[in-house]
Formats: sequence, structure tokens, C-alpha cells
Amino acid sequence: MNSSGYTIERVEQLVLAKGMSAAEFAKLKQRINNASENSTNNNTIGKFKTPEKNKSENNNREASDSLDKANYKEEGPKTLINPLIFGSELYTSIAPSFEPNLKLATPMNYILGPEDQLTISVYGVQEYNGELTVSPEGFISIPNVGQIKVAGLTIEAATQKIRSVMGNTVYSYLKSGGAKLSVTLSKIRTIKITVIGSSRPGTYNLSSLATLFNALYVAGGPSSFGSFREIELIRHQEPVRKVDLYRFLLHGDQSDNIGLKDNDVIRIPSYKKRVELEGQVKRPGIFEVLPGEHFTNVLEFASGFTDTAYMASVKVFQRNEKERKLMDLEEGVYNVYQPQTGDLFVISKILNRFQNRVKITGAVFRPDVYELRNGMTVGDLIRKADGLKEDAFGSIAQVLRLQEDLTRSILSFDVRKALNGDPENNLLLKREDEVLITSIQDLKDTFKVSIQGEVRLPGQYDYVSNLTLKDLILQAGGFTDAAYYNNIEIARIVKRDSISLINNTASTIIRAQVSGDLQSPTASIPLQAFDVITIRRKAGYLLPQSVKISGQVQYPGPYVLTSRNEKVSDLLTRAGGFTPEAYPAGAYLKRYKNEVEKQKAAQVVKKIQKNVKDSNDVVISEVTRDYDQIPLDLPYIIANPGSIEDLHLKENDELYVPKFDGQVKISGAVLMATQVPYQKKNQFRDYISEAGGYNGDAWKKNAYVIYANGKAATTKRFLFFKSYPEVLPGSEVVVPKKPEKKNLSTGEIIGISSALASLAGVIIAILRL
Repeated sequence: MNSSGYTIERVEQLVLAKGMSAAEFAKLKQRINNASENSTNNNTIGKFKTPEKNKSENNNREASDSLDKANYKEEGPKTLINPLIFGSELYTSIAPSFEPNLKLATPMNYILGPEDQLTISVYGVQEYNGELTVSPEGFISIPNVGQIKVAGLTIEAATQKIRSVMGNTVYSYLKSGGAKLSVTLSKIRTIKITVIGSSRPGTYNLSSLATLFNALYVAGGPSSFGSFREIELIRHQEPVRKVDLYRFLLHGDQSDNIGLKDNDVIRIPSYKKRVELEGQVKRPGIFEVLPGEHFTNVLEFASGFTDTAYMASVKVFQRNEKERKLMDLEEGVYNVYQPQTGDLFVISKILNRFQNRVKITGAVFRPDVYELRNGMTVGDLIRKADGLKEDAFGSIAQVLRLQEDLTRSILSFDVRKALNGDPENNLLLKREDEVLITSIQDLKDTFKVSIQGEVRLPGQYDYVSNLTLKDLILQAGGFTDAAYYNNIEIARIVKRDSISLINNTASTIIRAQVSGDLQSPTASIPLQAFDVITIRRKAGYLLPQSVKISGQVQYPGPYVLTSRNEKVSDLLTRAGGFTPEAYPAGAYLKRYKNEVEKQKAAQVVKKIQKNVKDSNDVVISEVTRDYDQIPLDLPYIIANPGSIEDLHLKENDELYVPKFDGQVKISGAVLMATQVPYQKKNQFRDYISEAGGYNGDAWKKNAYVIYANGKAATTKRFLFFKSYPEVLPGSEVVVPKKPEKKNLSTGEIIGISSALASLAGVIIAILRL
């Protein structure tokens, strides 16, 4: 057995099938377990070791059982038969289901048999406790009482018999009531059943509490060709029950789920007739049909039609000995037609169209779709839509009609006459007709007037009758505080019949002078369609604008501009001048941009980049930054106030005066980037030397200096002479790196060589001419 790779559960089935009793096998299993514990070879007898789960359940009433889940723990769910077969969902997993619950109290109608173990307890005046196993002959043996036959009795009947026998012997108090008797089942026997015709046919050892459904499940249910409706239970060579699983599947009826007895045989024959349903049914699939059943029964198996099913007719694809054929099954014979094996029923969808729909739109109170009734006219439909609105155009309306070729035609009628019953205009409606009632408003142009300038809500407004200047100003939220309402312009279009060279006037200007409360008579000037009203701004009206000064000044902070021409020198005077630590030569002005300026700059850059085919985003990010830094020469500005260098200030400008920094920074392509103290005697090359000189990739001729205020100066050349920029306190000397030279590839070298050779050949040919 060990060399064959059998498990302990497989061994149990084999020996029980050969006739060994369950009690004897329990002893054998114990000996195997003891041997495996003493064995040094863990790969041989040890594989028969009882699973831990079974050890823990030996104290319960369970016997060795083919329903033990431990047997299947390594195998996952799988489909045993075609999932389209109705009922296959009960057997889609190899893990046991429908197993008996062995932890419930033993039913009182349970019939005892050999190998059942009873726990008998007498308590009260007399006491006795014992666990007794029913012998193969059906007896239990009680000390001082003798043997009592209990096989074939229910628990209840066995209890009465044991009480009577024990009461007539040494336990006389059981008769008088001085002692009580309790009989319980402590261990259930194992029965052997055989299943044939299933997905996993064979002989199985099950608990004596197992039912027919339990056995079917452990055997995997019917095979692909097995019947779900004519399953037989054979007992003592005679069929005692015919099981139809559809009763359970459709109605939850478990009347066929009867208990099993030892040596029962469950026979699953092959099906006789199967049909298939597909399409608009709630449960498409393959169904088994019994003799005498009709298509209505099959529909019940499939839970009926869906909500969108075409129920008047069903397509039936039949087959005979030679070929297939098609039949249209009408609704009237659903309960008569007996399906043939192999029939395929296809249920179609209903058409996405209406047989009795008409529609009305436009100037009626309830535009919608409505039911078309026999003899319905356009007048009836208008009244059904609660009649015409006040703005309905009563002279002409239309009916859009669907022709037989699905094209549209139009019919006109007089609405008023149709409502009065005129037969020529009260047209008879047909399926899918659409009645269009036009509104007078739809036949008119929509006119606008515009207002711009100093009102709170400038824009376009609908022109209505009797609209005045005052009405429009009120609709636009009234005047702003900056409004100059003593000179309002009304621009009105010039209507003419023809154009001449002499008369080229585009519009007429009407001037109006109104009061702020709109009480003056001119505020009631009537307006016409397309008028444009302009409200001017008061001359010199300007909201206070602030600038900021920070850094080394006496009174840093925000300042409001006192005039439109205020300059940097004026702001310095108002701020009290410099502090002793100030470095005026490093001052600069931050000029913040508004969104309009940013967008304009970005558009210009994008246009240039498009022309030069440049897609770099660096330039865009530079021109759209929040502010520009403007270097200032404050010493010159202070000495020459009002000069060109003395910039005019704008709103949100920030003047920054740094603290004196006596350091000079050297960076870029030098041996050691560093900072050194400023020395007046040192020149540009002296500071390069302070950093160890140039390194190998220095681009010497393009070295430059960045001053503290942000201004930059580069090295200049004239013939063979170089003029290096002056270095001031707080400056940064920058030596850029030479750009990397890209070596020509082999292909490029060959291409250039070929071109040169061709050019040389041409030149030689010309010289020989």
C-alpha cells in the first residue's frame, strides 16, 4: 500500500469494501499511527498518519466518512459537467456540500444497527454509565442485565426496551421512578452505498445519517449524459424511489432527499430527451424533458420570458435523421407542443418601435408622445395636449408623416379650422405622426441692446418693447463710482434703402446727460434694437496705487503713490534715505506683471518659436515669470533726480536696497569655485587666480560679471586687446564651459568624403574642357 501511494482514507475504503468492520479498522489505524511515530523513515509509513482534524473528531460521533473535507482540501473548485445544463450548479465544486450535520442531536426516529455506539446512563437512587457498541448480531450487553437486541429499533423504541429490561433486573428503581435512564448515540456507524452513472461513480462509505442528496454530491452528480429527473434508489435489488431533482431546483422540494441504508444503490440512467433555450429567457440553458411535458414546462424551467422577449412566436431548430429544420412555434400551441430531443428554442427581442404612437411639439401646454386611438385627428391630439398656448401661430401647422419606405413627408393645416372640426384641416392621424405647432416667438428675430463702460454689469441685453435708457442702466446694475453720467452716448444704426458715396454714415450718436439717481427726463429716452450705450469714466479718476520699498532704508514698507509721475528718487526721499549698512549700487526694482502682460509676452514668444521651429519651454517660463528684475544705479539717481535712470513707478513695484556685501563670488569653469573678499586693487584676472585659474574646458573669451543689482558685463575685444569688466563688491565672476563638440559618425565621414570626391571629379572635368 505504501509503495502504491495510498492514503489512509483510500486504505479505509478498500478494507471496508473487503468486509473488515469499522471497529477492526480503527484498531488497524491505531497500530499504523504507532508505527509511524516510532519509524525513522518519515517518507514511508508516516504518510498514513491520521490527519489532525480526524484525531480531534474521534471524540465526536463521526465515523470514517467519504464526506471528510480533509480529503479534498488540496483541490479547488472545478466544473464537472457542462455549466449550461440546468442543475449543474449543484455540482460545480469537488469540495463536499450537502454533507450531513453530525453535530446535531440524533433524531429520535434514527434506526439503530451494527457498529452504532450507545451511551447509557442511569442516575438517581441507582447509577450506571457505559458505552456499548451494537454487535453484528444487533445486541448490546449490559453488565448484570444481559444482552438486549436493539438493531432495527429507533432510538426512542430502544430507550423504552432498555428501561423495561433493566427495570426487571437489578435496576428496579427505574420502574418506581427513583432512577432515570438516558440513552444517547455517541458514535454513528458507517454504511456503504454505490453510485453508478455519476461523474465519479463508485462505492462510498458514508455516515448512516447521510441522505440521497449527500451521496449524489460526493459522487459529483449526474455525468454529462446522466439524467437529473429519473434517478433511481435501489434497495434489496428493488427500485424504491425515483428522484426528480427538478422538484428541488424549481421549488426547493426535498421530499426526495430520503435517508440511505447500508448497501443502497443509486442509479443515474442516461437522459432520454434534452432541449436548449437561448435568447430572451431569464435562465438560458439545457433542460431535460420528460414524456408528456410541453414547451410551457420548459419555459417554467427557464423561469419564463424576460421583459424584452418577443412572446408571440419562438424559433425551433429541430433535427431528424438526415438534417435540421426550422419551425415557427406560435403562442397558441406552447401548451401543446411536445419538445423533441435536440430541439433548440431561440427567443427573440421585441422590435424597437411603437405601433400606436403619435407626437406633438411646439406651442401646446403638454408637448409629449400620446397613444394613437382609432379615428384620432390633429384636433383631438391638440386637445389631449391641453390646447394651444397663447403664443401659438394659429394659421398654419404641420404634420410630419412617416411613409411606407420610412421617408418623411409634410402636411400643412389650419390650426383654428382643425379645432373647429373642418374635415379638410382636421387631418386623420397615423402611426408615428408628429404634429408641429409653431410659436409666434419662433417667427420673430431676437433683438439685443448693448451697454458698455462704467456700469456694474456691462454686456448685451434683450430688447423689449418700451425699453428706455433708465431701464437698461438698471438692468446693468447701475453706475459705478467712476461713471461720468453727464455725457452718455447712444449709438444707433442707420437704416437706409441704398448706399451712396455721399452718405457713408455708419451710426447716429445721441448724447444724453442724466443725474446719478436717473430722475432726469433724458433718462427716459426710448431705446431701439441694436443700440449701443457707452458710459464714460470720469476724467482723472484713479484708485490709490501702492508700491513697496524694502531692505536697507530708514522706513521700509508700502507706500501709496502721490502722483502719476512719482519716481524712484521720490520714494527714497519718502522712506527717509539709506541706513548706514546700505549698498545703493546693488539696488534693483521688482516690477510685477499682470495676467494680460504675461499672456501677451507668451504669445509673442510662441509666434517667434513657431517661425524658427523651436519647441523649448524655457523661454516661455522666463517671459511668464511673476516679475522682472530691473537693475538701478541709485548713486546716479540720487545725484541726478528726474533723469532717465530715475524710473517712473507703477502699481505693485518693489524697490529693494541690499546690505553691503564685501565678497566676490567666482563660479563656473574654474579649478575651485569660491568666494573671496573684495579688494579694490584686484582686477578680473586676479579674482580668476583666487579661484585657482581656468580649468581645461573654460570658455575664457565669454567670461562675464554679474553685479549685485542684476546687471551683467562681458569681456570686450578690440583687435588683439581685451577689456575685462570691472569687479565690484557683491559681484559674481562667471566662467562658462565650452560647448561640447560632437564627433562625426562613420556614416557622416563617408558621406562628406563621397561629396568631396564627386566635387573634385567635377572640377577636373571642367579644367579639361
